Amino acid sequence: MIPINLIRQYKFCPRIVYYNLLTNIKPIFPRQVSLGNEYHDLQNEMLKSRKFKKFNIDFNEIISDKYFEDGDLNICGKVDLAFLCDDEIIPIEFKHIEKKPSYSHVLQLVGYGLLLEEEYQKKFTKAFIVYSNNMKFHKIDITYKHKKDFFEIIKSIEKIVRNDILPNSDANESKCIQCEYLNFCNDRF
Repeated sequence: MIPINLIRQYKFCPRIVYYNLLTNIKPIFPRQVSLGNEYHDLQNEMLKSRKFKKFNIDFNEIISDKYFEDGDLNICGKVDLAFLCDDEIIPIEFKHIEKKPSYSHVLQLVGYGLLLEEEYQKKFTKAFIVYSNNMKFHKIDITYKHKKDFFEIIKSIEKIVRNDILPNSDANESKCIQCEYLNFCNDRF
């Protein structure tokens, strides 16, 4: 089963997916990974007192920090937060960013939304990325193209796993110097 967080990694560089799924390499993660984990922990703690009125959504239940998997979709992952409404489900992803979300963040949210859509049998047409302690957010209207792009990446990841061959990468030097697998991927330059 493919962890949804690998969607973002695949968009950064498909070789990260290979190293993550098919090797026993235990990389030393850069500081931004621990900052992101600390941000998630802080958000989970703050959820206990939040009312979410600024989202202007009439929800029945909040799902928080819960793991889901779906064998038919061949994906799994832990949802940061979701609003369960009468006729829809709306996933929310916390990101330790200060800028506009990247397309890989959007596709990661699509994966969580698809998991929730299957689990609760409710439509999934929008999502939010929360990016600060003050609950600043970006609303994402989910389109057919988002879902199509998501499934194309899943197929590409399945191909990497099936072939067990280090994939080619178009990552540039600025990406590579941020990568925890740089020392294992030295044919790039």
